[in-house]
Amino acid sequence: MHRAASLLLLPALLAAAEDPSCDHETGHPAHLSGSPHHPHLGDTRTDEPGWFRFHPHLNAAIALGGSTSEKNFGLIPGGHAPLDDGFNLQGTEVGAVMEFGEMLSVHANHNVFWDRFDGWDSEWEDAYAALELPGGVTLRGGQFFAPFGQENTYHLHDRPFVEPPISMIRLLGEEGLVVQGAELAWALPGSEERWIFRLGYGQSREHRHGATRELRREAFEEAVEHAGEDHDDGDEDHEEEEEHHGHGFAGNGGVYDAEEAYLGDGFFFGRVEHRPGIGGIDRAGLSFAAGKNGFDRTTWTAGADVGGDAAWGGRPIWWQGELFYRAVEARDAAGIEGDFDELGIYMAGGLEFIEDWTVGGRLEWASGNRMSGNERRWRASTHVGRVVRLGDNTDLHTRLQYSYDRLGGYGDEHSIWLQFVLNFGAAEHGHAH
Repeated sequence: MHRAASLLLLPALLAAAEDPSCDHETGHPAHLSGSPHHPHLGDTRTDEPGWFRFHPHLNAAIALGGSTSEKNFGLIPGGHAPLDDGFNLQGTEVGAVMEFGEMLSVHANHNVFWDRFDGWDSEWEDAYAALELPGGVTLRGGQFFAPFGQENTYHLHDRPFVEPPISMIRLLGEEGLVVQGAELAWALPGSEERWIFRLGYGQSREHRHGATRELRREAFEEAVEHAGEDHDDGDEDHEEEEEHHGHGFAGNGGVYDAEEAYLGDGFFFGRVEHRPGIGGIDRAGLSFAAGKNGFDRTTWTAGADVGGDAAWGGRPIWWQGELFYRAVEARDAAGIEGDFDELGIYMAGGLEFIEDWTVGGRLEWASGNRMSGNERRWRASTHVGRVVRLGDNTDLHTRLQYSYDRLGGYGDEHSIWLQFVLNFGAAEHGHAH
């Protein structure tokens, strides 16, 4: 039904897509910083008359390629990342921002996706209202990506790489941290919105990508857990390690099920962000989230992020990095209480070396924790891409990416993906994701 509704809305969205993006500045507390990776769509804002303004958008992402990893499950790809060798429809996003006067706006984004095992599926990613009040205060309520760092606020089409960082998926959830709740944002008076504080409360959105996909994941986990049991190669220590330690999946071989470590019903989240605009640093922030987890205890998560845009040799460059930390109060299968913690970090950057041609790289690490069954992980990714401007507020991004994964010290995997991302309409680049 969701897919049918999206397709019925599509003609109306396309017909209205010539409207330029909204005239708000991205520094306003109602509008989280958008992705810096679509520069040709970000400069299209003009003032619009009228009490009601409608800004639709359509985005689609597909990926072709494959990995040496069995069904790519061991790579922890995250939501909407390529899962199967060959063709992957990562998602088709249909959405809009509707402005009612100068104070009230409504945001909605619906994603339709497909793979050859599970068929069609869809989900609402954003559905919230934002109310701008005097004194630099903004209230928003509904479902939205929690303002935790940078990458967690990106939709599929905003991602600078084919898949999200390992550390974000490990510590926040397969889809990142999506909250159903409310948030208050406040711009520090006299700071020209360079300092913004956010505080909110809600619950995480439950998400599962199709029954067939979950069965495939479970079958793969079981196969990996028992890998080597039928081989008599004399390496009993290696077999014991393979049998009892996880291979990157939450809860696979650990004392605690890390799937239960994610935030669930009832958690607070907050963020302080600053835009110094000096030394190539355009944005920096500290984030936290804490509340009830699946063990019916508490998970504490914190993050720090920094990034910027600059020029090198006359060509534009971007860079960003994030640090994640999580402390989990857990409970094992027998009900005995304990705890574990994990750490993750990544650094990424890109350069437009010729007009419309880009190259980028990302290096990431996640500590893992044997108590939860999460192995230590390394990943290095690099890509070359090109953007083709098809018209006003319309572009096509192509990206050829190679990734090397080091899986907890016991194996190496290689992946190559050719991704195409179509962006039609610029509304999303002026408002919060």
